Amino acid sequence: MAQLLAHADVAATEAEELLASVRESQQSTARLRRRAAELEALFSTARELVRLQDVTDVLRRLVERAHELMGTDVTYLSEVDNESGDLRVRYSAGTVTPEFRDLVVPAGFGLATMVASTREPAWVREYARMGEAPHDPTIDAAVEREGLVSFLGVPLAVGDQVLGALFACNRFAHDFIPDQVLLLSAFADHAASVLHSARVLAESAAARARAEDAYRELESHVAATHVASSVHEELTAAVMSGGTVVDLVATVSDRLGRRVWALDETGRPLDAPSSGLPSRRALADAMRESQASGHAATIVEDRRHWIVVAILGADRVLGAMVAEEGDAPADAVARPTLERAAHVAALVSFKRDAVTALRVQRRARLLLGLLDAPEGRLSELSAELATPITACAVIDVRGRDRALPVAADTVGDDGLVAQREHHLIIAWAVPDPAAATERVRRALADHLRDSEVTAVAGPDLAGVAELHNAVDRAARDIRFLAPLGITGATVRSDAFAPYHVLTSAEPETAARYVDDLLGRVRAWDTRRGTALVETLATYFDSGESRQGAAAALRVHTNTVQQRLERIWSLIDGDWNDPEFRFRVQAAVRLDRLRRTLVGGDETRSSG
Repeated sequence: MAQLLAHADVAATEAEELLASVRESQQSTARLRRRAAELEALFSTARELVRLQDVTDVLRRLVERAHELMGTDVTYLSEVDNESGDLRVRYSAGTVTPEFRDLVVPAGFGLATMVASTREPAWVREYARMGEAPHDPTIDAAVEREGLVSFLGVPLAVGDQVLGALFACNRFAHDFIPDQVLLLSAFADHAASVLHSARVLAESAAARARAEDAYRELESHVAATHVASSVHEELTAAVMSGGTVVDLVATVSDRLGRRVWALDETGRPLDAPSSGLPSRRALADAMRESQASGHAATIVEDRRHWIVVAILGADRVLGAMVAEEGDAPADAVARPTLERAAHVAALVSFKRDAVTALRVQRRARLLLGLLDAPEGRLSELSAELATPITACAVIDVRGRDRALPVAADTVGDDGLVAQREHHLIIAWAVPDPAAATERVRRALADHLRDSEVTAVAGPDLAGVAELHNAVDRAARDIRFLAPLGITGATVRSDAFAPYHVLTSAEPETAARYVDDLLGRVRAWDTRRGTALVETLATYFDSGESRQGAAAALRVHTNTVQQRLERIWSLIDGDWNDPEFRFRVQAAVRLDRLRRTLVGGDETRSSG
């Protein structure tokens, strides 16, 4: 160009100006061409954004176009990965190491965090010497392996939200010019628009899916509520007609088309065997869970599922309803149905308990009245008895709540039950008082979960007039059991006959005891002028030796033998039973003591 101007005789000064103008024109043309290419790339990205189909494909092409136009060694896009603000490399062009393609930059480190936090473009000539942001050893190692030196980063922002950052990097030191910053920022704006649109569309799709799920759930809930309401009406009608909890369970089982059990508060079925049910421990845990939540609980055991709903009273669990769990649609009906049935069952239980409590209280008042009534009113109260009273029992329930209703329910119409202080008192007419008392004791021990409940079966009664003394005697027997280490058992009051004399405060107790055993023998002595009682006492003093007794009485051994045979015929009992011989010996010694003391008093009086 300069030679052509010299041949044309153009002055040197003019030639220099002309050459400068040409160079400027060439540079402007290059810039315009580059600008046109940039605009074409941006327009292409904008067109793809308008007909957004595949977000991943659009962003990948966007990074590739930015890489071509920027002319840098590496271009990559990082997206905010979590709520903490960590940035993860999603798309890259020009990278050579796999570690860098999935690099995570923790929040607070590196140039990426600075760009995201300031929402402004930033660049560094040499990354290793960067002091504007903290370095992270992992990031520095990845940058070194990739061989990157200079970085330019611009934010991907929509409104107040930063979605990530777009980077252009070189493997040599480089000062980025404003045109490069503007170009990369333009691509970043498009990328931010793509990410934002994708998130909006995803949220819209998720919201639509949630709305559809909610509508389906609402439909299912309405259908389940309708079924549950109709079942509730049937249950209410059953209650109004006097139905029991067992009747309610039958109705629910029929409507749900599955087996349903009614349990008492201990987890035992009320009307069916326990086969097919989960373990007692699992049932107890589920009942407690249902009590705490007020809703149904689920048991999974041996790959089977059950629904458990507690029947709740004012301050305790009255029982539960259990159903085998089916598929999900049926379960949506079964749970609210069982929960409503449990509410109705609680009302039935309240009604039953109220009626039972009134009956128990009335019968308890009658029994306490019989125990405390003066002799003049005893016959009047006895007329209220449905059956005669032939036996009694006393059960120690110290510190145990709800013993009276359980005992009354177990006794039923066989007798009366009352509670006085820490003793349950039973008066009844049963063929085997000891066996009947043990049955009640076991029911209490099981219900109260206390194996140490102890009971005494009182003596046979000839009439109501003997009830007070018999109950008092059985109550004293109870006090003997603990020192003897006897708990969790039923014993007969007759077993304590020799000891009643030692504990009774009644003045006639010893006399009655002696009369019961020796009355016929003393009567024989009185009528016949014999010495049978004295012979028996001497026999016991001699260690039950006939020869010793004969020597002490100064009679022949055969005479002692004849007297003993007469005594055995007059006293009812088995002389081969050591316990019976002990009782007779106790009666003989008490009789001798009483006669000795009375004789001594008379001597002192006459003296």
